[in-house]
Amino acid sequence: MSATSLVPDAEVAAAQARCREAGVASGDVLTQPVEAARASTQAFQAFLNAGGPQMERLEEVVLENATPPLRLRLYHPRGGTAPRPVYLHIHGGGFALGSLDSLDRWKREIADEADMVVVGLDYALAPEHPYPTAIHQVLAALRWLRENGAAHGIDGARLAVGGDSAGGNLALNALLRLRDAGEPLPALGVVIYGMLSARHDTPSHRDRGDGRFGLSTERLEWFWSRYLPDPASREDAGAAPLHAELRGLPRLLLQAAALDPLLDDTVNLGRRLAEAGVPHGMTVYAGVPHGFIGQTALLTKANAARRELVAALRETFPTSN
Repeated sequence: MSATSLVPDAEVAAAQARCREAGVASGDVLTQPVEAARASTQAFQAFLNAGGPQMERLEEVVLENATPPLRLRLYHPRGGTAPRPVYLHIHGGGFALGSLDSLDRWKREIADEADMVVVGLDYALAPEHPYPTAIHQVLAALRWLRENGAAHGIDGARLAVGGDSAGGNLALNALLRLRDAGEPLPALGVVIYGMLSARHDTPSHRDRGDGRFGLSTERLEWFWSRYLPDPASREDAGAAPLHAELRGLPRLLLQAAALDPLLDDTVNLGRRLAEAGVPHGMTVYAGVPHGFIGQTALLTKANAARRELVAALRETFPTSN
């Protein structure tokens, strides 16, 4: 799979030009202090979030029993009737960047097209909050949705969870921990170009890790070193779920970008899921880099990936309105 074409789609260059004209770019932790990188990322995402469907309402909830307290945003689409199924999406950013506003337009599009409540969360970031703070917060959010969703128009028994990049790590990690605890599992898991292993010796790192497509191996090393300050924990399946026992998981949808140093993380996860007998589907989107799903205003492939996810959600919850 790592031998796929390394030629970007023409739309990618046009999208990059649009971002340069707007004066926005994703933050770079290698050249900026982390707070400055977070501010740059927020401005970049605000540009990508413009437009998209309106919601019937946005609702914010703070889970005071999480450590630290965790803010959720619930996207309630227009029309239909409650209770609706719910999809919790965990944003990426190397465990160090991103916020509740990450993928805001995309989350509104998913809620509108899948006719379900989509939930984002403002999990605690590294290096201030290294592993395992974020995964404990994700588990708190999933349990809250299952147990308290009814008061917010949510059917907690019809639950899916997913994430992109570092969020894909946290989504897969949450499924593994719920399985091991014997708790009810979400009906669907979604891993989008997941940051699943701290090993950087794969062919996709070799061929795509120099930064020419955006994300680099050097930047990923920075993220991992802040998330896992103890190098020995890099082989811990609780932190790097590609190394975990995968049997007993629910159906998974995997999406990857062909121009991504993390491509082999997804490819290897798909192989291991097949060996474990876990039902799954995997799509590698050609010609696009890491982070492409948030550019639905600019990239045809971003819209194709969104439609694939919506179809999986609708298939999983066929009785939704």
